[in-house]
Amino acid sequence: MSKNQNSAAAKSHSAETSLTSRKLALQQLLAVLKDGQSLSAPSHVEESVDPRDAAFARMISFGVLRFYHQLVGQLKPLMKKPLKAKDLDVQLILLMALYQLQHTRVPDYAVVDAAVKQIRKSRKQWAASMVNAVLRNFIRQQAVEADAKADALQAVDVQTDEAIYAHPQWIIDRLKQDWPDCWQDILQANNQQAPMALRINQQKITTAEYQNQLQQQGIIAETVSYAPAALVLNTACDVRQLPGFDDGWVSVQDAGAQLAAQILQPQLQQRVLDACAAPGGKTAHMFEQQPSIDLTAVDISESRLQRVKENCERLGFNPQLVVADAVATDDWWQGDRFDRILLDVPCSASGVIRRHPDIKHLRRAGDIDKLQQTQREILQKTWQLLKPGGQLLYATCSLFKAENEQQIDWFCKLKSEARVLALPELALQAAEQNQCQAGVGLQLFPTAVKNDGFYYALLQKNSGLA
Repeated sequence: MSKNQNSAAAKSHSAETSLTSRKLALQQLLAVLKDGQSLSAPSHVEESVDPRDAAFARMISFGVLRFYHQLVGQLKPLMKKPLKAKDLDVQLILLMALYQLQHTRVPDYAVVDAAVKQIRKSRKQWAASMVNAVLRNFIRQQAVEADAKADALQAVDVQTDEAIYAHPQWIIDRLKQDWPDCWQDILQANNQQAPMALRINQQKITTAEYQNQLQQQGIIAETVSYAPAALVLNTACDVRQLPGFDDGWVSVQDAGAQLAAQILQPQLQQRVLDACAAPGGKTAHMFEQQPSIDLTAVDISESRLQRVKENCERLGFNPQLVVADAVATDDWWQGDRFDRILLDVPCSASGVIRRHPDIKHLRRAGDIDKLQQTQREILQKTWQLLKPGGQLLYATCSLFKAENEQQIDWFCKLKSEARVLALPELALQAAEQNQCQAGVGLQLFPTAVKNDGFYYALLQKNSGLA
């Protein structure tokens, strides 16, 4: 990420001298790195501050989490001795400053001054002079280089893969193993900011008409060849700026995620199950394609299922909502089988790291085996709910073969009645943008720019078999 990418946030608000935004950013980082919370979790603190401070804070916290392993590598040789675990807050203030020095247009002096003030406002005034010295030393090292920002990494300890690629080693190793021809491209793409993509509700307005509406408001958006309802914005904006948002004309959804409904293609009055539905983007998209479907949306989280309800209500749709564990079918299934099943299973979310950089810190290598087992349980249970001749779409936002094509290989060997179907033309167009392909199904990568990383495999239950 270049300094230009964050110039708007840095220049549009006086937050470069505001301790409020930095205090909030520190709280967000501690919530992830110390308490294991997601950045997506609701924050009452963030809601209570000036929106400009909140936006600046999220820019900093997202940036530090995105480049955390690299920033730690840069900080290490600048320290005479490592900080103690209890001083994580001090380390994070240093990392926040290093991030700003390299990836924003906040003046160097303002970054150092704000970091020192933030330390002095804390109970660790002893660290103020150290923070000042470390940051000024880093700035001097940058100045020595002929091309300071581009070559700054040469002056610090970035010899490890983690520091070079800004990812934990276990993710690097898995990607190397699964995708030996493009793992470096994937890692580089993960460190970019994800684009803002829209899904246009074709029941309300055409994509071309909505693109024209955006243009009239000075918002530039590009179409996506394989996603007819998708527009990708050149610059992200607040949803409140989107024409017709409250009236259900448009939703925010990645172009790759929009392939789910396009592949499954629910037909007139079919019974459809969205087995792990929250937050409801794919649920709503299926309604937009075919409003007459009888759709049941199941999710284990009541609060997340509420988001499905809210999203669908805004768009004018009314699915049957069921709070339940998809595996515990005896607790919620009424006995009527489904024509179509969307199975967007819990996964590592390794395909959406650029959108959610906290995944690098919240996921562990040992999680994959547990997730794989959960995926298999849900797949076997929901398969029993599918009519003979019906179709099930297995989906993840993962890049790991253990969660994707290896699962489909295992399942097809287990179930003789399961057949992998060829994907529709639009999905094949999406596949053309990806350099590495799965052995079975469709694997999308964030390297395609317009979409995040997703996996899809369409299964059909042979007629006459249970």
